[in-house]
Amino acid sequence: MSFSSRQILLTAACIVAPLAVGGCAQFLPHEGPSKAVVLEAHESNNTSGFVLIDVDQRVANYLAGVDEKTLGDRFGKGKPARVNLIGIGDVLGVKIWEADPGGLFGSTGIVNRGEIPNVVVDARGMIRIPYAGAIRAAGRTPGSVSLAITERLKAKTVEPQAHVAVMENVANVATVSGIVGRPGIYPLSMRGDTLLDALAAAGGVQVPSYETRIRFTRKGSSVVTYLDQVLQQEASNVFMQPGDKIHVERKAKSFSAFGAVTLKGKHDFKASKLTILEAVGSVSGLTDDRADPSGVFIMRFESRERAYDLAGTEVPEDAQLAVPVIYRLDLQDPNQYFFAQSIYTRDKDILYVANAPAVEIDKFLSIVAKVAIAANSAASVNDKIINPR
Repeated sequence: MSFSSRQILLTAACIVAPLAVGGCAQFLPHEGPSKAVVLEAHESNNTSGFVLIDVDQRVANYLAGVDEKTLGDRFGKGKPARVNLIGIGDVLGVKIWEADPGGLFGSTGIVNRGEIPNVVVDARGMIRIPYAGAIRAAGRTPGSVSLAITERLKAKTVEPQAHVAVMENVANVATVSGIVGRPGIYPLSMRGDTLLDALAAAGGVQVPSYETRIRFTRKGSSVVTYLDQVLQQEASNVFMQPGDKIHVERKAKSFSAFGAVTLKGKHDFKASKLTILEAVGSVSGLTDDRADPSGVFIMRFESRERAYDLAGTEVPEDAQLAVPVIYRLDLQDPNQYFFAQSIYTRDKDILYVANAPAVEIDKFLSIVAKVAIAANSAASVNDKIINPR
């Protein structure tokens, strides 16, 4: 049984016809959703519960005025620590004098009975001094402890005097670790040390401030920030307290770009702050022959209060604490460029640019053309078989 050229072409048309029925995008290869698919998913197939927000002046103003939480927001700037107070584990040096050379603490020239080295403050904050007994030291100044010792010895010695000094400061220290010049445990000075002072004492860091991530821990509570934020905001340069820990690592902020952009993939920030428009520029912009400028999306997680406030709806009772949000920019509107310039990109943001509808049509026509060429070749072969020369 043989087929005519017309029959073969008709068969080819029947094969590709379903692609044109009901939209061809679902049958064609593509990198991600079109603008229409995103909008439809928000309305009818929103399994992740994302909130879709069109960027306008109100949204841009709101996001431009929102800063990430700082160390100062969490802990407050604080005040210089009272590091002159003795703490548990500190090692003290105690000297005692009395008027009687032959007394309990008199010196024989061979042994100085009045010098008591390496007195360790125990877990209860106490020290023990011969003939004076147990004396509370933790939480007191060396001068206060000296007076307490003197008072205890008045009934047992002649005109006693005592001097207490901290020989090894164990309680009033901070720990600095990570990519600093000299990681270690550092005593806090009486003048009051800030976070930047502690980093300087540890030898500083040799990487850009916007890539220097700091994990600051105080009493079990931690906050992650970047050195550039500490440098720019005085409130984030908090005063150190005994027991504070600083861990420094190199970790650049980044965002990911997909869809109709020139440079896809993960991109590190090259500055302290990066606006949405600068992020688009850093991936060499939208592709001229593919991009739908009305379908530029920024995807991130927001607090549920912020997400639904921007969306202009009430917070659902079952809403997550962190809500996935998709912001849509329409870069066909010149005003949107100013909005994009005022909103900052955040670490781990996703920039997605949808394909223009015409791109899907081009794909469909390309497939039709390939099928037609193949069908035409088959028809030519068939004609030669039917009508050999």
